[in-house]
Amino acid sequence: MRAVLAILGWALVALAIVALVLLAILKGDVRHVIWDEPWWALAAIVPVAVVLVRGWRAPRPATMRFSRTSTLRRVGPGWAARMVAVPDGLRLAAALLLVAALARPQSTRGAQYIEREGIDIVIALDLSESMEASDLAPNRLGAAQIVIDAFIARRPRDRIGLVVFGSTASSVSPLTTDHGVLRAMVRRLRLGTMDGSTTAIGAGLGMALNRLSESEADSKIVVLLTDGVHNAEGLDPDSVAAEAATRGITIYTVLVGQHGADGSVDPARLERVAAQTGGFAYTATDGDALFGSFQDLLDKLETSTIVGEPVLPELYSWLLWPALVLLGLDLVLRNTRLRRFP
Repeated sequence: MRAVLAILGWALVALAIVALVLLAILKGDVRHVIWDEPWWALAAIVPVAVVLVRGWRAPRPATMRFSRTSTLRRVGPGWAARMVAVPDGLRLAAALLLVAALARPQSTRGAQYIEREGIDIVIALDLSESMEASDLAPNRLGAAQIVIDAFIARRPRDRIGLVVFGSTASSVSPLTTDHGVLRAMVRRLRLGTMDGSTTAIGAGLGMALNRLSESEADSKIVVLLTDGVHNAEGLDPDSVAAEAATRGITIYTVLVGQHGADGSVDPARLERVAAQTGGFAYTATDGDALFGSFQDLLDKLETSTIVGEPVLPELYSWLLWPALVLLGLDLVLRNTRLRRFP
């Protein structure tokens, strides 16, 4: 147990020296240090436990015969014998510093807030069975995928999310600036992946509003693209539009496809939905009109400044380098003057 206490003592000495050096360098900045992942501190139990278990289970030190023990006692142990625990103490101190580095110390001083110009947009796309009609090439869904892909490519600074709906609504992507992944998701959309026997426009709009519920952007937009009439149970599109208006969310609607007077479409409702929120209702009966609708939509959209989360300077290197120095010193001493036999 005496050896364990010696190891712990030398580890504390090494840590104290490192702490004094860091205090001298950082000075008043120490008050601004926070720990991003403090639970890593629990890992400090491991190296300390290893030292304790090793000391408890260590075999009795080897002995040797000496003819005059009284003389040996008067001589006493040399300085090397007194410092035999230094390498283990340095190794323990280095391990504790590495644990502290894993806890990610950060400085609140010098925090940077990343600003970007953009708006938050959620696209609500109809996946009902009627989107398979071929009056737009290759079909209504395929044409919609092409213009949505081009639309996303033209809005590189915006956060864009994607919602699809048929008889029910489903979220495909939250608001994201990873447009490469989002465009891949758009291209992979297929009819039949959800029940498309009816068209729940209200549910699609409601899901889009949920995606924007945590948005802090000044401009929040929903782009609704459908080819039919709301004929499913659940949320009423006009009620959802009224809620969107109270939240400051603008809805733009795009009606795609060629429709007769068979009652399969309700352009007046889409116009009401858009008008309630200050948006605009487009009608696209062919591919050119669909592209033109999204081009006009691009021209109407404004930008706003969005302030992101603060980025704090990382300070783990201030602990990592002393740990590496202590490990290096440990190896040097362990293999030179303080080398132990056997």
